[in-house]
Formats: sequence, C-alpha cells, structure tokens
Amino acid sequence: MKAFLIGSLSILVATAVYAYEIHHPNLRDAYAAAEQGIHHIQEAQAANKGLEFGGHAEKALDHFKQAQAELVEGDKWNDAHHHR
Repeated sequence: MKAFLIGSLSILVATAVYAYEIHHPNLRDAYAAAEQGIHHIQEAQAANKGLEFGGHAEKALDHFKQAQAELVEGDKWNDAHHHR
C-alpha cells in the first residue's frame, strides 16, 4: 500500500510539474538533468529485466521527481519575489 501511495504521489507531482514552464535558465537545466537521471534509471531497470536494485532505484526515481518539484517551486518563488 505504501508503494502505491508513493507512486500515486509521484504521478501527481509529475503532472503538476509538467503544467509549469520554468523560467530561470539554470533551474530549467537542473530540471532537465534530473529528467535525464530518471531516464537512465528506468533504462537500467529495463536492462536488468525489471529488477528494482533492492528498491533503491525506485527511491532514487522518487528523489529525482521530488527535486524536480522543488525546482518548480523555487522558480515560482523567484518569479513572485524578483522585481524586474
């Protein structure tokens, strides 16, 4: 049940993140790097025939997705507090 809830939360976070365009170029690059990390982990899982590396790969995926959500929130904060 816990894994289901974490997976559902990850999907919700990912959906919310994709609806926002990051404006700060460095944060946008960091977001893209995290996306590459997610892709590499998923490729490793697929190459390893679905084995989850002791659950650590899934945890790493969750951390990358959380990092992406934090980057979006940081960019939103910057947009709201940066006086142009």
